Amino acid sequence: MLYPMFVDLEGRRCAVIGGGGIAEGRVRALIEHGAVVRLVSPQITSELARMVAEGAIVDHRERTYRPEDLEGCFLVIAATDREQVNRMVRQDAEARNVICNVVDAPSLCDFIVPSLVRRGELSLAVTTGGASPVVAKHIRRQLGTMYGPEWGALIALLREMRGELKERHPDMPGRREAVERLMRTDVVRLLAEGDEQGARDLARREMGLGVHA
Repeated sequence: MLYPMFVDLEGRRCAVIGGGGIAEGRVRALIEHGAVVRLVSPQITSELARMVAEGAIVDHRERTYRPEDLEGCFLVIAATDREQVNRMVRQDAEARNVICNVVDAPSLCDFIVPSLVRRGELSLAVTTGGASPVVAKHIRRQLGTMYGPEWGALIALLREMRGELKERHPDMPGRREAVERLMRTDVVRLLAEGDEQGARDLARREMGLGVHA
């Protein structure tokens, strides 16, 4: 069974085995999710070296993989170019009840890492279940052009009004309908044009919160 990476990684120790470009992408994703990263590889990319030097990667073990590298870890990602090593990581992880992702080997994975488009607090995830990461990245690029920064601004605006919205509409159906009304307006266009106040006034009006003088 494969699971997307939608778990709370804040403060959890996660290991990445490998130091190439793919490992670099996985490390970046883990750090963005708040994980404490342990990187195991004798050779790493210049970007990974920068992250080590700056402290973004808190534990770099500059050598080949050993089973004890999984001790204390919540999850591990095997991203080496050696199938034998990746399979060893999988076996060791299973023995230690550490969930594991082996890059480009869906049958060896407990979870998958979706391709993400992030706009503030909004995350759009694309996954092919490990069948074709290239297709997932292609769709992600298309989504990136369709959903610009204004969508992140919309989520931030709704978070700002969340308390008032719950007071005005105590029941879930009422809140849902209020947001549905808002989404039928030009609020996203206003945000894209940089008219935050206009978008705020429109949102308050459509959701029945009243417009501040």
